[in-house]
Amino acid sequence: MSRVTVPDVEPLDSVFTSYVAAQADIHADTRGWSQGVRQRVQQSLYLLTAVHGPHETIKASTVATLPRQRARRAITRVTEVLADLDLLDDDRPDALDTWIQRRLGSVHPEIRDEALAWINIVRHGGPRRRPRSTATVRNQVAHAVPFLLACSERYRTLRQVTRGDVTEWLAQCSTPHTEAVALRDMFKTLKSQRLLFANPARGVSLGAKPSSVPRPLSPEAIQTIAAAADSDPALKFLIALIGIHALYPHQARALPLTAIDYTRGRLSLDDVDHPLDDFTRQAAANYTRVRHERWPRTRNPHLFISSQTAHTRTPVTIGWMQPLLRGLPVTAQRLREDRILEEAAVTGADPQHLCAVFNITPETGLRYIRFFQRGMNYPSTHNQQR
Repeated sequence: MSRVTVPDVEPLDSVFTSYVAAQADIHADTRGWSQGVRQRVQQSLYLLTAVHGPHETIKASTVATLPRQRARRAITRVTEVLADLDLLDDDRPDALDTWIQRRLGSVHPEIRDEALAWINIVRHGGPRRRPRSTATVRNQVAHAVPFLLACSERYRTLRQVTRGDVTEWLAQCSTPHTEAVALRDMFKTLKSQRLLFANPARGVSLGAKPSSVPRPLSPEAIQTIAAAADSDPALKFLIALIGIHALYPHQARALPLTAIDYTRGRLSLDDVDHPLDDFTRQAAANYTRVRHERWPRTRNPHLFISSQTAHTRTPVTIGWMQPLLRGLPVTAQRLREDRILEEAAVTGADPQHLCAVFNITPETGLRYIRFFQRGMNYPSTHNQQR
């Protein structure tokens, strides 16, 4: 497809080509595509449907061969239209599978096969086990791979691993708890699948969990964040949602347009129903104006959108948030923790109050109170700098 242009091709079935074009127009209207995107998608669909019959599916790899020329072809939008019409044969490699194979590339082949048997169960589940999220799979694999590489230098199979090997390895790990969780799960799973004769990690101590007592941000960090927010409406609004209303990062990313009620002066989302303070109201108004100027035709129902999601109905991902915070001395989670600590400082460190205001569990509320139980002082200038 990379050498084909529209004037060169006569459709095999003009009715089929016209049908796909009409459906693409409906798709474009629903998602608020710009005229430029609509035109590029229609040209690409014309080329694809011209050389495929009405009963054929179109491979995603074929779509990828369309002449890109940077923004000349909206490949992602074309794929969406074909998928909605059940005309797409998605033969693209699985991103997680590619990542796993790359991480296991230097592991001994037989040990790699054994590890893949465990990973497959973590990913897809089993008779008595639910499949885990992509993030969990990545974490488990990342924590197990260094041990697998070390085993590959000495053994040809995990059946040769002893309890001493496991304990010796954990003793020199910087985060033994997380490493032990992954190794115990791996060996337990392989033993249940009868790929091992014995479980060398059975009963191995997980060690103490890393300390999770939150700490307030420094005054210098808050000044840096405030300065960065003044020049970026999206960052300022994000900081308001997380740093004032203590939304979880995923809640902020998925916030719908309807969550900001300017008439009632409320921020409403699921169990969250907070008064809309002046700072958040102004930050929301500024960002909404910028959003409309940049994507005036978008139909995405979420407040935060990007060039990738503006023509869809999906929320932005963590991949959008991380670059926004890059270079700042804080993560989104640290910013939220700082807000809860601030509330605890001005309300006498009452865990019940924190649970009611932020909709957190009693155990989580006590976690924030531990900061004050250890005799630590909350910065006296914190509130003024916020």
